[in-house]
Formats: sequence, structure tokens, C-alpha cells
Amino acid sequence: MDYTVMGIMTIDELKQALWTDLQVLKETYNVKFIKAPMLKLNLTDQFGEVAPLKSLGDGKPIYRMHTRHFRPACQDYEP
Repeated sequence: MDYTVMGIMTIDELKQALWTDLQVLKETYNVKFIKAPMLKLNLTDQFGEVAPLKSLGDGKPIYRMHTRHFRPACQDYEP
């Protein structure tokens, strides 16, 4: 999914765009499984200037975040 034509977006706008496009993949194209998805973000301020991500603890730059989700909680749900 390519959102470059949308220009600068807020996190909430990106969240809605991703959710909508995932729903389209599921409902229109019948996609049921994915493997090793990766999300790359070019962080900016509201003017489009590069805004590097820094650690809250020591202020060092962060280049890659790993969410470390080994098992989604939804898989533990038994209807």
C-alpha cells in the first residue's frame, strides 16, 4: 500500500487509511493470511521536515522498532 500521494498525514489519518485498506484486502480480495508484514514510516513534523525518533530514556536515535508480538491476544479468545 502506497500513501505517498497523500503527503503529510497524522498518525490517526494513517491508522484509518491502514484499517480501511486492510478491510478492502479482506472483503474485496478475500485475503485471509499474511506473513512478515513490515511498516516503514518517514517521520516528519507538520511542515514536512525530518523528525527523527529518539528514545525517551536516553535521547538516542531509534532506527527500527520491534513490537515483539509473539501471539496476538485475539487468538486466545474462545467464542
